[in-house]
Amino acid sequence: MLKLIASWTVGLLLGLLYLYAVVAGIGNFVGIAGLSDALGTGLSGSGRIWLIVGIAMPLVVLAAALLVGRGRRAGIRILLLAAGVALVAAWQIDLMHVIPESSYFA
Repeated sequence: MLKLIASWTVGLLLGLLYLYAVVAGIGNFVGIAGLSDALGTGLSGSGRIWLIVGIAMPLVVLAAALLVGRGRRAGIRILLLAAGVALVAAWQIDLMHVIPESSYFA
């Protein structure tokens, strides 16, 4: 029973990390859109795409981790969820450092 509670707790905490990534993506979209309005410009097409990818990617990776982990033991599912969180975090950091902020504006 204790093992079950521990696995559910870890799974829920990892789920909250996915939720945080989605909320951060939405915040980035709203913040960059507000900044572009304040500057008197709009969002570029590539800027919109990168911002939408930042919102959708955590959801897609979470769905893939849950689908691949379906029917497996709890430890394997937790490892898949953790690997997905690491992938999303690395992607978001990579986007932040590789894509210049000026490319978001038209």
